[in-house]
Amino acid sequence: MESVGTHRTKLPELSWLMDVTETRPPISELSPIWVRHAVVTSGPPIPHPERHPYCEIGICLEGSGWHFVEQEKAIRIPGDLFLTGPGVPHWGRITEYPLRTITVFFLPSVLVELRPASDGPRILRRFTAVQSLDERMVRPSPELRARLTSLFEEIVVEFEHNQFGREIRLRTLLTELLVVLLRWEQQQGRKLSGHLLDVDWNPISRALEYLREHYSEPVYARNVARTAGVSESRLKVLFHNALGMSWVKYLQGYRIHRAAALMNEIGCNVTDAAMAVGFESLSHFNTVFRSFMGVPPKAYGKITRQGGALGDNSRESGSS
Repeated sequence: MESVGTHRTKLPELSWLMDVTETRPPISELSPIWVRHAVVTSGPPIPHPERHPYCEIGICLEGSGWHFVEQEKAIRIPGDLFLTGPGVPHWGRITEYPLRTITVFFLPSVLVELRPASDGPRILRRFTAVQSLDERMVRPSPELRARLTSLFEEIVVEFEHNQFGREIRLRTLLTELLVVLLRWEQQQGRKLSGHLLDVDWNPISRALEYLREHYSEPVYARNVARTAGVSESRLKVLFHNALGMSWVKYLQGYRIHRAAALMNEIGCNVTDAAMAVGFESLSHFNTVFRSFMGVPPKAYGKITRQGGALGDNSRESGSS
């Protein structure tokens, strides 16, 4: 497997981290996949350095430039993939125009709910685990590049044409893309961060199922651990090893995205949404919502009711 050749970013170049903003594609539990098909002829690939509460996989189809992630950088050329999970700051500096990319954003729940129960979390860990830029960027073989490019382009077509079965087809295409990529990585002997991926998924799957069934109720560590069949301390370790986050963080994200979907429904206000997804304190809900979505819930509701796209980029093509 060819390395992308990452470099440690020098101190003066880290100034972009001061300008990181939260971008929020219009994603909900009802429409958990969003696609950004961008052609950039001047300026940076995105207006501002960004982070977001979703998983992301993208491909560079034309052009090249420096890709910055946290304290590292690498040259990204046509065919290169970039994978990241929630909260990771990233940006780019183009060296060859035009730059054409396709990026797919999706909720972690898209993978968690896959069957069999162990496959989804295993794929999700490819996005959420702590990784170097050399692991987040992939330079596939010419054969794999052609196949992945075709899948990305199919996703764009499906996303931009609101046909019957659109959401099902998007999930199917995204799943196929990820399985093809991870099987190739496995054949190449890639091991994420030097750790084996054969985690014991049975207790994790039981815990995830419990959280999905009881997210609207008070949830306690002892009950989640009991359902998973492990101790509370073991549950904490398993979640971090498998998903790169705590079960509490996962539950918070799941609740917030459920609440965001409810707030898009007529007659459901912020208080109703907060109580419906298990928050007992409106102030706590407001704090957690803002940490995930970047704006207070009232502002989010106002923007979505007006039909605005959170984190919109005027140079992007495609519709939501």
